[in-house]
Amino acid sequence: MTSSSLGLSVTTRDIVTIAVLSSLGGALSTFIGYLGNLINLALGVPFGAGQFMAGLHVFWLVLIRVIVPKLGAGTAGGLLKGMVEMFTGSTHGIAIVFVSLVQGIIIDMSAAAAGSRDSPRESSRVVWWLGAGVSAAANIIVLQILYFTGAPLVYIGAITILAFCSGVIFAGYFAWETLEFLNEAGAIPGFQSQRTMPTTRTTKTLVYRNLPAIVFVLFLTIGTLYYTTNVSHAFADPYTCEVKGLVESPFSFRLEDFAAYEVTIEAELIGAYTHIPPTNYTGILISTILAQASLLPEATGLQVSARDGYVVRFEDLSAVMDDQDMLLTKTDDGLWLIAANYDGSLWVHQVITLEIY
Repeated sequence: MTSSSLGLSVTTRDIVTIAVLSSLGGALSTFIGYLGNLINLALGVPFGAGQFMAGLHVFWLVLIRVIVPKLGAGTAGGLLKGMVEMFTGSTHGIAIVFVSLVQGIIIDMSAAAAGSRDSPRESSRVVWWLGAGVSAAANIIVLQILYFTGAPLVYIGAITILAFCSGVIFAGYFAWETLEFLNEAGAIPGFQSQRTMPTTRTTKTLVYRNLPAIVFVLFLTIGTLYYTTNVSHAFADPYTCEVKGLVESPFSFRLEDFAAYEVTIEAELIGAYTHIPPTNYTGILISTILAQASLLPEATGLQVSARDGYVVRFEDLSAVMDDQDMLLTKTDDGLWLIAANYDGSLWVHQVITLEIY
């Protein structure tokens, strides 16, 4: 079945492939964001280092464009993936649709420059890999255009290079290894591999020849399952928050429980990708909430966790307790931590836990 009425040689299989891979990529975006956050925490930086995972977003677009070797497949995949990300709760909102669309366009351009998939000798794998790197780095450029924050150009350049390298590694090398694996498994007919096919095809041979791709796919699968079952709190009440850790009286609350202590502050969000001009925010001071739990003497810091697993830490608990410009406010999708005296990356959406350590 083809869409002949549109004058396009697009089969039902092509449409389903684009839809499934785009949806997978969009749905897994929160897991990729979680991995990036882990890298930031491990290195002790609030943001930036997580761009090493940026290539995983483009991985799906490369699969789409190679499996469906039609002009515009990458663009269509990017648009759909961005929409899935937006509707599954991306903190970038509609901006993520533009980011993903641009990434898909770049992948289409890279495919055109690389040549025909059906003639691999005329195609350049290096061009594909470099195109994947540029596509991954595009997320930084597009977000800077949409939300210019005045961040130092040296910093922007550094994280752009990091995202580019991630694209070459994850959306270039590992994407191609995955395609070779799928080809040898007989899952993508028509793919012309440059590998020499083995004289005998056994399960052992298939695993040995495609070990990097298999390990990579297992990492995505197991990691996603772990994230979904142990980290993400997709079904938690977005307006209920828990206070726990080194406190005498852990408890859960809603902002309405502290209605008598409501305050309004003015704060400006200045982040690496986003800028919100000075705005009034009404809510409950974090110090007021934590005082209710009675902090233990050995407590030194505060960890704030979101529904999607995003975590930030405030190392100086005494500074948090003295801060009159840090509060929780209520939004359409849950509780938002407003931290006026901190970088925008520490303003956490969909807060569900305040943990004292």
